[in-house]
Amino acid sequence: MTRIPIRNYHLDGYGHVNNARYLEFFEEARWNFFGQHRLLPLPEGIILVVARIDIRYLSAAREGQTLAVDTRVRAASERRVMLEQTARCAENGRAAAQAAVTLASVCAESGAAADLPFEFAALLSRQLYRQPAAQACADNKTI
Repeated sequence: MTRIPIRNYHLDGYGHVNNARYLEFFEEARWNFFGQHRLLPLPEGIILVVARIDIRYLSAAREGQTLAVDTRVRAASERRVMLEQTARCAENGRAAAQAAVTLASVCAESGAAADLPFEFAALLSRQLYRQPAAQACADNKTI
């Protein structure tokens, strides 16, 4: 969990967090997640780049509040890592934004796609989020 205090410079003209700022908040939380789970430093010669991010803005966050950003691994393969991130207002638990993030494994030197070393992929796999069965059933009802 990463806690981010909302400051004045995060706001847009309407007094709530500018949508573009969530990209930075989610990036900060990803780096913290990787550090907390001993996934840093990344394997030598490999970088993980954001290949895709889908953000859903759910409610306004304002100056003086704190966002608690949760990061979960949804899937991991030799070349991709899929994460789910949720930013909630720490004061009331209300979700402000959710993101589905796909990271691609790239060779730092050439920029070409590269396989993650087995040991690193195994560490990532241990972090996979397994949704409780009751929640999975509830989610399927809304599809």
